[in-house]
Amino acid sequence: MSVPVSTLVNHLDYTTWATGRILDSVHQLNPEELTREMNVSHSSVLHTLQHIYYADRVWLARLEGRVISFADEGDGPSLTDLSAEWPALLKRFRDYVDGLTESQAHETFTYKNLKGEQYSLQRWQAILHVVNHASIHRGQVVGLIRQLDKTPPSTDILFYYLGN
Repeated sequence: MSVPVSTLVNHLDYTTWATGRILDSVHQLNPEELTREMNVSHSSVLHTLQHIYYADRVWLARLEGRVISFADEGDGPSLTDLSAEWPALLKRFRDYVDGLTESQAHETFTYKNLKGEQYSLQRWQAILHVVNHASIHRGQVVGLIRQLDKTPPSTDILFYYLGN
């Protein structure tokens, strides 16, 4: 299978757009709603957003050949912190992907997961995984926003393509 770098860049542009829409939307939540235990995989809206951010960060490090811890110490970034730091992280991720040659995008790289187990993937596979992973969890956040009787944004890739 061959995935052009331009497709990878387009998908990262989509994930940046959708992440921005989610971050803008959750500012309508009060602090209690943002951190309320909702019985989902990452407990609350804020923790789910932190999880996506941490995963984006660790995958960029893996692709660059660096090893970093998954999560920050303590409570992790606030919504204000995420709104400031995440767009910059996604820009660095996009710049990394945009700088790949077609052959580099299809190179296999090796990394260790959070349990220390070693795996190998082609770079394009990891990049599309990052986009897919974020989409799954953004969908969870959309559902949580609805459960809080608020209106979530549309984050489907179709709406990105349509320019909405």
